[in-house]
Amino acid sequence: SYRAMFGGRGSGKSYSAALMSAICGYVEPLRILCVREFQISIKESFYAEFKAAIEAHPWLAAHYTIGRDFIRGANGTEYIFKGLHSNPQSVKSLAKIDLTIIEEAEDLSEEAWLLLEATVLRQPKAEIWALWNPRDRNSPVDKRFRQHPPASALISSVNFDDNPFFPPSLEELRKRQLEILDYGTYSHIWLGAYLENSDK
Repeated sequence: SYRAMFGGRGSGKSYSAALMSAICGYVEPLRILCVREFQISIKESFYAEFKAAIEAHPWLAAHYTIGRDFIRGANGTEYIFKGLHSNPQSVKSLAKIDLTIIEEAEDLSEEAWLLLEATVLRQPKAEIWALWNPRDRNSPVDKRFRQHPPASALISSVNFDDNPFFPPSLEELRKRQLEILDYGTYSHIWLGAYLENSDK
């Protein structure tokens, strides 16, 4: 099955998905695959969001061991971080993935989508979660979840005003960019609008 969250900056999409997955991995042992198109190092992965979400809650921090390039739960839950651009075929070697989280899913190629779905949806209860800020209405992720959404998918549009923890520093930046950017660019960055609406 699928879950998808799309929208603009400051919506809390990544943190929410990280926290939700950590809770799921606390309840039962899961193999959680975290992918994006471009990832040269662990620092460029979803790792920091998971680390922050886990460390913010003592009961989760007690359950997980966080290493320099890994996160593991006391019950066997394991996070795997992969970039697919240089070798999308590498996902074929992965077995028994229970949950796949795709960060910046707008960038994921159709080839990578087809390989991921064929590989990770083999598990009976497997889920794919996609997170993205819409840019192109013809992107593979947009076609999958906004143009032709699966019947069982849970799909949400989320923006900064949906985030109860939206920080004051980002609010200052948002207001400033509302003043200086053309509205199309502003809408893409903060409201999850397609970039084609921009004068740029």
